[in-house]
Amino acid sequence: MVNQLEIVFEVIIHATEDKEKILDSIEELFEIAKQEFVEEKLAGHFGNPILLLKARLSKKRAEYFVKKLISRISKLQLNEFLQEIDTHFEDSSLFLRVGKQEMIRKLVSLQQNDAVKIKISIPIYKKKEIIKTYLEILKP
Repeated sequence: MVNQLEIVFEVIIHATEDKEKILDSIEELFEIAKQEFVEEKLAGHFGNPILLLKARLSKKRAEYFVKKLISRISKLQLNEFLQEIDTHFEDSSLFLRVGKQEMIRKLVSLQQNDAVKIKISIPIYKKKEIIKTYLEILKP
């Protein structure tokens, strides 16, 4: 199953944010190097420049990332997330968001606003096995 695991790590950086500081935090917390990100330049609502950065991890590297992520989330937040895990799926992919500002302070906190998006994918063909499979992957 690990051989099919894939992570897409996505971060939006606004013109007022320090790209290097954010990337340094990601590298320190999750060991994803700056050069692993693909950059896409976008325009915001008022024409403000926005940078979308994406990194893909697969197989053993993805498994290592998940273990590192889970180890950094507080037990309380992780338990709350796991209790409502069924609300975080799209098809057979699991989505979670980690606070960007907390990440800069070297903390990993699950939140919805001003967050980096993490998509964890593994092909699951039987809908009833989705939750069971992800609970197994996410167990600390």
